[in-house]
Amino acid sequence: MAQPEVRGRHLVTVTTIAVLVALVLLVLPRWWSQVAPAPRVPVSGASLRAAEAALPRLSVVEPLPLDDYDRRFFGEPWADVDGNGCDTRNDVLGWWLTDQVRDATVSCVVESGVLHDPYTGHVIDFRRGPSTSAAVQIDHVVALADAWRKGAHRWTAQQALQFANDPANLIPADGAANQTKGADDAASWLPPNAGFHCAYVVQQILVKSSYDLAVSSIELEALSGVLVGVCAEHRDSPEQPGTDRGSTIVGVAGPSLGMRCQCGRLASAQDLDIWSAADQNATTRGSRVHHRRRTRVQRERPRHGVHV
Repeated sequence: MAQPEVRGRHLVTVTTIAVLVALVLLVLPRWWSQVAPAPRVPVSGASLRAAEAALPRLSVVEPLPLDDYDRRFFGEPWADVDGNGCDTRNDVLGWWLTDQVRDATVSCVVESGVLHDPYTGHVIDFRRGPSTSAAVQIDHVVALADAWRKGAHRWTAQQALQFANDPANLIPADGAANQTKGADDAASWLPPNAGFHCAYVVQQILVKSSYDLAVSSIELEALSGVLVGVCAEHRDSPEQPGTDRGSTIVGVAGPSLGMRCQCGRLASAQDLDIWSAADQNATTRGSRVHHRRRTRVQRERPRHGVHV
């Protein structure tokens, strides 16, 4: 009887070890993706030079108090400004997320996908739903309230609506990080991922320049500090492979070009390119979008707040 018992214990031990190894192999890659230092996000030399040239030309003002600010100034959240039948939130998710599952009835609605979040450097599994959608939020790189208090308060309703939905100023990000940012400018908040600081600051400068928005004195100092310091590593960077006209997030058609919202993957007014997850994912997105049917209730598309 002893020999079968020994074999039985041996089998249990081997099985336990095999299960543990399988769990490690399954969990370790995702754990590492959350804790490993994020790589530096490259910025093209052209974009950096444009930001360096634009920054001294930005007006410096004392920002307006926010007592009279109302989010409704910028219109309904995530309106379908380009008339493609899809709200801006789903447009942006569709450009950035990989491994997407789309609604079979409303094909532009992203039900799930994977976000390689530039703000934190983490990988986020997005699932559309009342209790899960907020894990991925769409950030206005130049916050709406910040724009309002530094020049946008003079805009027409149409101009404000189009700015609020311009993909050149939108990045999907970790919900908690976006909530921490709030309406802060670069003097008060930079993404937790230090490797994205240069790209983030360059994007803010080019958006503000294109829309003729001002900066505060301390914001100007903060933006200048990142350009001179962190961005120094990018100064001689070549153009990034795989980017071309029509594949950039930074650079918008600003007031001088009629405040057009160039919805889609953009070419800037200055023909500038900057790295984005949307560019990185472009080659795989077409073969990794799936569709599945949903219930009648689930097909209802929310119209306010976080779209679920």
